This record gives sequence, structure tokens and C-alpha cells, in this order.
Amino acid sequence: MNLIRLASIGLFGIFITLPGFGQSTAVYPDIFGAYFNNMALVSPAYVPRDVKMNLSLSYKTRTGALNKISTLNFAFTRVFNVNKANNHMLRLYFYNEKDGPYIHRPRAYANYAYKIKLAEDTYVSTGLAFGFAQTAFTAPSSTANGNSLSPDGSLGITFSYKKLDVGFAACQMFNSVVNPVIAPITYKRYFNSYINYTFRLSNFANLKSGFLWRSLPTYQDDICLFGMLEYKELISFGGCYNYNKSLSFVLSTNVRVGKESVFISLVYNTPFFSKLPAWTDSVEMNGAYNFY
Repeated sequence: MNLIRLASIGLFGIFITLPGFGQSTAVYPDIFGAYFNNMALVSPAYVPRDVKMNLSLSYKTRTGALNKISTLNFAFTRVFNVNKANNHMLRLYFYNEKDGPYIHRPRAYANYAYKIKLAEDTYVSTGLAFGFAQTAFTAPSSTANGNSLSPDGSLGITFSYKKLDVGFAACQMFNSVVNPVIAPITYKRYFNSYINYTFRLSNFANLKSGFLWRSLPTYQDDICLFGMLEYKELISFGGCYNYNKSLSFVLSTNVRVGKESVFISLVYNTPFFSKLPAWTDSVEMNGAYNFY
């Protein structure tokens, strides 16, 4: 009888101890289907062209039974000395990823960038973002509650020549490890490389295109390609392909009145050309108010 009791205590101890030594899980922020509408999330060195001030809001949600999974981003951008050769930018942005009703991953950052002119139509900008990342579990059971807060930051550099932008950024620089419940979570460092270029097709039509590579050390990298056909800088349509993950259809409009404009973009993210089931689709909306 004592042997059975001893064995039971031993097994119970194993089940309690194992989670404490579980492998750390790497966490990366979700990527929007129209990532090119959210370049502040790609690089802290991104400075919008010809814009003095910008307010933007992006929201992405799954459909059907997974509609509790969503991503929200809000950003305020102010560019100083926008008409001079050298200018600088201040950006504040908030990001929250909601994995169902009980898991939240909010983030908030202050972002500063400085842009200088190297030659005719040639610029370089560098940027730094610093803030915090949080993981919170709020299940009804008290045993599943947990909350962690960690410093976070990113560095970036962007080269611009006429309608061409080439950039690189190192994100989640600190490799922070937190323990909101039992198993540790790591905000693993990752790297973004991107190219954006606008082809002028005629006096009233442009083709905006770009490439993004997110190097994720733990999971499959994100490799995205996008193309948007633009008519008179008023309306554009196209898509974005995230290799082996999703195909997004995008429709956008930018209505400009005087020195202000309102930008609205609707996006439908599908699992086409991936191994994911059809019910993993999602929709998103991007909106912005610009002052020139």
C-alpha cells in the first residue's frame, strides 16, 4: 500500500514539474494581408513621402467560428520639415493581437526616424522604435490567468531613390522571455527585408509593387509579393501573395481634397495556394487620414 502511495505521489510530481521545464514558444506579431498599408509595422525607418501627418487604423478578423481571432493596429505619424532635404519623424503606434476571448498580446511603441538626402532623388533614413510587448491570459479559471510585460524594440534602415524603397529592419531586438502562466514565451528576434517600387504606366495609371521577406528563426519565413494597379491615384486594386500561406485581394481608394486625403482599403485574405482549410480565411480594413 505504501509503495502504491509513493508511486502515485511520484507521478503527480512529474506532471506538475514537466510544464515548468517545457520548451519556450517563440512569438511573432501577425502580418496583415495588405502589409504595404502598414509599413510602420515592417520597419521603424519607414517615412511616408510628402506627408506631414498621418492617422491610420487597421483591423483584421477571421470569419465564421474563428471571428474571436483578430488583429488591430493604430498609428499616429508626424513628419517634421517635410519639404526640406533632411527631415525627421515621430510615430506612436498601438498593436493588439487577440487569439480568442482569453488571450491578448498588446504592444505599444514610440518610433523616431531621421531622413537625410545623399544625392539628387536619393535618401537614406534610419529609425528606432522602443516600447513594450505584453501577453495576457484571462480565462475564467484563476489557474489559467497570467500577465507578463516586457520591453521591446526594433531598428531599421531604408534607402530611397525616386519611386524605389529598399529597407531592412531587426525586430524584437531584446529576445525577451516571459512566463505569463507556466511555459515560457520568447519574443524571438526576427528580420524584415523589403523592396517597394512604383512603375509609371501612363499619365493616369501606375503599378505599385513590392516584396517582403520576414526571416523567422523558429517558423517558416514569410515571403510576400504584392501588385496594385492604380488609376489617377484615386482607386487601385490588386493582390498580395504570402508564399504557402495566403492570397489576398485588395481594393483601395484615396480621395484627396486640397492638402488632405482619406484612404480606405478593403482586403479579403484567402488560403488559396496553401495547405490551410477554406475556413481559415479572414477580412481586414485599412483606413488613414493624411495631411500634406
